[in-house]
Order: sequence, then C-alpha cells, then structure tokens
Amino acid sequence: MSTVTIVVVGIWNALLLTTLAAAIHWRRRLLKWITQLDRQSRNPWELGSDDRWAAFLAEHPELIDR
Repeated sequence: MSTVTIVVVGIWNALLLTTLAAAIHWRRRLLKWITQLDRQSRNPWELGSDDRWAAFLAEHPELIDR
C-alpha cells in the first residue's frame, strides 16, 4: 500500500473512533434526541387523526385486512 492510502485510512479510523467516543460519552443526550423523550409527538398519525385515517381507508378498501 502506498503511504497516502495508509494516511487516509488512519485519518478515517481516527474520525470513526472519535465519533464512537462522542456517541458513548453523550449517549443519554443522543438517545433523548433520537427518541424524542420530551413527550411531544411530532408524528401526524399519532396526533389523534383517526377521522382522517378512517376517511383514507374508506377511499382505499383494498388496504383493509379481511
């Protein structure tokens, strides 16, 4: 292997290890951010829009389990 390849792979591995160390260090904050533990639902399907879902299924009866 050439020296350039070894240096690039070394830098890449250093970046990956730094990212892994940061993720481990701030894992609680990352998990809270990822899972949205602030109790705010941003998913429109979970906001109580059952009427819209029922209307959608009425227009598409092929999606209903039989």
